Amino acid sequence: MKYALSLFSAATLVASCVTSLAQAQVSVTDAPIGLVWGSSSAEVQAKGIELKEVEGTDFGKSYLASKMEKALADQSAALLSFGFNDKLWRILITSRPFGEDPTGSAAVARYTELASLLSDKYGKGTQVHRLGESIYAQSGYFVAGIRGGQSRWFTNFETSNLFIQLGLTASDSSTATWRLIYEYKTFRRDFEASKRSREKGTL
Repeated sequence: MKYALSLFSAATLVASCVTSLAQAQVSVTDAPIGLVWGSSSAEVQAKGIELKEVEGTDFGKSYLASKMEKALADQSAALLSFGFNDKLWRILITSRPFGEDPTGSAAVARYTELASLLSDKYGKGTQVHRLGESIYAQSGYFVAGIRGGQSRWFTNFETSNLFIQLGLTASDSSTATWRLIYEYKTFRRDFEASKRSREKGTL
């Protein structure tokens, strides 16, 4: 009986160690494009990434990142937001323009490819694929509908730690881009709390 209890205790100890190890492994959470959630701007720059501050965002201290070792093939820009506590909590990635294509066929094809990859990694997302009325329901006015807000084309993915949105945007009636937003929920809550506190202090 004592032998059986010893085996049980040993098994419990091993299971506890495995659980603790797993928790330790996820405590430093890898972000996309070679980043780490919660990093300071200095830690990001220490990777050789150049940061150029962008004024006027709604996400605290934000920087355009360049010279990134890891990037998507058709990535045009990455905007990193560190809130008010200098912790990376939000990443926005945009693609190069898919121009001279009012139907948006190339952008939609790439969007579909990325949505499939994200679904494999994070689970099935929630799609909103809604065409506008009148001419915006026609394929030739797809990008124009996105540009004017009559049509909406995005997918949301969610895990216990992350909110992710993949969507299409447009700069004119024939030029579309894909946009990918990642937000780390814990640091997003910290950012929102800091934002409320700062606003309260100015009232």
